[in-house]
Amino acid sequence: MMNHHFDCIIIGSGLAGLSVALSLAENQRIAILSKDVLINTASDKAQGGIAAVWDPFDSFERHINDTLVAGAGLCDREAVTHIIENSPDAIRWLLSHSVDFTRDATSQQLHLTLEGGHSHRRVAHAADKTGHVITHTLQSLLDSHPNIHVFEHYASCELLLNNARTENVECQGVSALNLQSGKMESFIAPHIVLATGGIGQLFTHTTNPVVATGDGIAMAWRAGCRVANMEFIQFHPTALTLSNAPTFLISEAVRGEGGLLRRPDGSRFMPDYDSRAELAPRDIVARAIEAEIKKSGGNHVLLDISHMPKQEIMHHFPMIYETCLSYGLDISTRPIPVAPAAHYTCGGVLVNQNGQTDIKGLYCAGETAYTGLHGANRLASNSLLECIVTGRNIARNIAAHLPWETPTTYDNTVCINPVTGNGKQSAQDSALDANRLRQLMSQCFGIVRNHAGMQAALQQLNAWKAQLHSGTSLQAISLNQIELGSMLDVASLMLQCGLARKESRGLHYTTDYPDTAKAAIPTVLAPLLS
Repeated sequence: MMNHHFDCIIIGSGLAGLSVALSLAENQRIAILSKDVLINTASDKAQGGIAAVWDPFDSFERHINDTLVAGAGLCDREAVTHIIENSPDAIRWLLSHSVDFTRDATSQQLHLTLEGGHSHRRVAHAADKTGHVITHTLQSLLDSHPNIHVFEHYASCELLLNNARTENVECQGVSALNLQSGKMESFIAPHIVLATGGIGQLFTHTTNPVVATGDGIAMAWRAGCRVANMEFIQFHPTALTLSNAPTFLISEAVRGEGGLLRRPDGSRFMPDYDSRAELAPRDIVARAIEAEIKKSGGNHVLLDISHMPKQEIMHHFPMIYETCLSYGLDISTRPIPVAPAAHYTCGGVLVNQNGQTDIKGLYCAGETAYTGLHGANRLASNSLLECIVTGRNIARNIAAHLPWETPTTYDNTVCINPVTGNGKQSAQDSALDANRLRQLMSQCFGIVRNHAGMQAALQQLNAWKAQLHSGTSLQAISLNQIELGSMLDVASLMLQCGLARKESRGLHYTTDYPDTAKAAIPTVLAPLLS
């Protein structure tokens, strides 16, 4: 097996990984492993922007409070405060790397837009393709850094551990499948950063790229890291729903700039669900849309921006306008058919302020990590901010060789061990297929859930896991097996967290426990290592 040696290995090429790499490049030999081409990340698809306290009339306390309210009592206030107080520095860091944000036409200051859940205009953006502008700009800088080596088409498989199954376990590298040669290779380094993105491909409709199969969360879990709050999956309320078009995100900013949600008959419905109407937090908007879809018996509602002058639409939302037009829909004259789609996981691998996991030498950032920022529901445009702040913290920690510290054990947490299958498979179990897994999760772990459905799904997952792992060897492993293994592990964690939460809170709504408990308690899963 071929070995590659570096000072730091970053798995993932989105904003979180780029923030680490570009902050370390001067004095570290870095490898960036990407399962696909570099640009194919969730960061690249982010439309809305990056939330930051930039306007002098805004304040840290207002942004902190908006985040805590959206998080439904489950945010870690210390983490929220740290990340938000570092938001101006995050914007300055992007500006120093020549990110071209949209400017106000008269003052040439950053144009700040408003999104749901925010009490002030604080979302810096690059028209409606902020993620693409940021990632494209930062990725274009990689070639000029001789210390950064990019490996595209490498599917990371398992973390390489020293002293495994002991209290002194250390991460020393990762095994990865070279998708071009079909051979396994090892990447060795004292610092490994998991920034593989989210889990959207576990659902039939998602705004995530095809690479979002939860690989980083699964690898960390199998290595012995705790995970937290995996039940909180954010469904973006407004994804394009046309029979001749793929799932495409319609930015939160469309509603922030005056877009209205309507029933098929043209009447508005959000005022019936929340006093903030279209600017309510995403979980409220998503559940309202799903309820209206069920009432009508259709598959979408309408998002109407046609009352805005066409030139303003084309200026603020050029990518959305052009994409919809390519499918025959002129959004300046007709409303957009939309429905919720799996978008973001608020949970992940438990980390401390410096992105450190339970395992020495292993870090997590971005959607792979659970920092405590998002709680039970992510406030719009806080995710790109978290990527930068945590990514730069990791870089500083690595560069200074600071002591490793275990992540905080949050007060009043519920720690449980994983449910394991018995390896038996009933006659009705069908062959494992990614599409069947997506259908199962969409049916049993969607916007509205119940415990019977989650239990049945978990039982099916255990049968599939036994089926997948029988006869599998590293020498014969394929990308399909790697991704299915990750998806099964992460789906199991999501279901276990859902079953452990005996209440409805934020993004987790179960008909068995429709009320919200008085105490907000994170769900923490700890691996049972043999």
